[in-house]
Amino acid sequence: MKADKRLSNIRALLVQEGIDGLLLNSEANVSYAAGFDAPDAYGFVSGKSVSIITDFRYVEDFKRFAKSPVHILQYEKSLFDTAARLILEHKTKKIGFEARHLTFAECEVLNKLLGKKASFIPLQQTIEHLREIKDAQEIAHICQGIRIAQKTLAFAKAKVKPGRSEMAVAADIERFARLNGAHAVAFETIVASGPNSSYPHARPTDRILKEGDAVVVDMGVEVNGYKSDLTRTFFLGKIKPVVLKAAKVVRKAQELAIRGIKPGIPICSIDEIARHYIAQQGFGKNFGHALGHGVGLEVHESPSINKKNTRKLEPGMVFTIEPGIYLPGRFGIRMEEMVLVTQEGVEVLSGNNRD
Repeated sequence: MKADKRLSNIRALLVQEGIDGLLLNSEANVSYAAGFDAPDAYGFVSGKSVSIITDFRYVEDFKRFAKSPVHILQYEKSLFDTAARLILEHKTKKIGFEARHLTFAECEVLNKLLGKKASFIPLQQTIEHLREIKDAQEIAHICQGIRIAQKTLAFAKAKVKPGRSEMAVAADIERFARLNGAHAVAFETIVASGPNSSYPHARPTDRILKEGDAVVVDMGVEVNGYKSDLTRTFFLGKIKPVVLKAAKVVRKAQELAIRGIKPGIPICSIDEIARHYIAQQGFGKNFGHALGHGVGLEVHESPSINKKNTRKLEPGMVFTIEPGIYLPGRFGIRMEEMVLVTQEGVEVLSGNNRD
């Protein structure tokens, strides 16, 4: 999406919220407004332009990517002095800010600098809902990350074997991803084996993989600021009947949920499809997390694919479908794909090379 189009969308938000300026300091929102990955920066949006405030380390780099109406400013005395100056120059009286990200101390500094010349309006959400709908360039970045993650998981399959530790496998995965085009890993790689796989977000340990283990590998990469997120469950040796049954149930639940995705459908109904099937098969108490989550500039972002979200699906949304079954202290199974809502229905972005 072009920078001027994003500014137009944000300008509509200003009107909706009854404000004439917006101060951003969460990295994902600043990057979205800027149109490129912008760490360690603040953004100020008025009705006419987007100003990205950063320091010496980034200013020249940012200028390479910034396109009108985005402007890059280097602060010298302090970031807050520069922000206050911008607010006064743009004659903005009511400035919305990210209440979940701007600290009380930062608010105090800005209030001291501006006095009664401007007022700050706390907003729980700012441009997060705009980020739900991805444009073609964003989807291209995400798909590039998915391809690297798929290649990495194919590599990991040969590394997941008895006698190796979870931490060793995780290290192999992260090294391979970086050497094959990832700018970074999107989050700490999960390699959880045997009883550890029953913990949905287990961290890698020195546990040695054994015959008969189910091994959950959850990983993703970052490309141009955009994330990917995929999970595969590998099996070592002979699979116990209950593990095999759970795996088949998880795969079927995922397929049913994906089949139900199309524009205009309430998000909660997609979660319900998978949750109902898993419960029918006797594992209802063993699936406790949401079915999925949006992925973009953050690995977990809106929309959340859960049983309470009544928001309707729209073309351009990208999110995971990741049902799981977890038997505490015994084993866990999770399978995760990334999907795109299209005008006609759904595209499984990670649909190739599925295990």
